[in-house]
Amino acid sequence: MKKRVLLMSITAILVVAVVVVVVFTGASGGNEVSGDTYETAVGKTFTITLDANPTTGYSWTQNIGSPMVVAYVSDVYTPERRNPQVVGGGGTTTFTFKAVATGTTTITLRYARAWESVPAAEERTVTVTVK
Repeated sequence: MKKRVLLMSITAILVVAVVVVVVFTGASGGNEVSGDTYETAVGKTFTITLDANPTTGYSWTQNIGSPMVVAYVSDVYTPERRNPQVVGGGGTTTFTFKAVATGTTTITLRYARAWESVPAAEERTVTVTVK
């Protein structure tokens, strides 16, 4: 009886450990865009992660050329993990998109201060083909 309880406890701990690793490492099955072009299928989600530091006043914005092909889902800022945590330290912004129809479109991401009337400090354009 004690061996069975111990075995079940160990199994439960291993399952929880695997789930935690998958969640915290962002295991995504290859849906992270790393270049300037990306190919996917209808119904799939994908992410684009960019360095960011909102304490500087800069933030990333996105613009989809054809929202009928790719839809914006969300964006999340994640501070860099440091010990101790640094005030004003940077991190990353991760945009999530969903392929909603076949076709090709562009996603343009701009890193700028919303109140300034100058060109963005950084810009990235990704061409997405949905099959």
